[in-house]
Amino acid sequence: CVAAFLLDTFIAGPLAKKSIQIVNPKEDKPIFIILAISVLSVWLMCPMMSFVAIVLIKRAFGTQIISVWIQTTVINFPIAFFWQLFVAGPLVRTIFGKNV
Repeated sequence: CVAAFLLDTFIAGPLAKKSIQIVNPKEDKPIFIILAISVLSVWLMCPMMSFVAIVLIKRAFGTQIISVWIQTTVINFPIAFFWQLFVAGPLVRTIFGKNV
């Protein structure tokens, strides 16, 4: 999806890089760095992509947009979190050779 690429490249990616200061790459194990990046990625991307989904798919405009967005984010977050940690993240690291 073009929206996911743009949001990740220009908003979530730079914010995650600034926020990654919770771990120290020189001292912490690589798995902790990977987990921190994955959690920050989901934490930032899930609300943004949920908003894109309600606009494009649910077409929720007007007074209901905030409540539908919050509800969609709450429903999507657990799925996105576990998908990123247990499926997508390991698969991408395996394909690109950065498996821990």
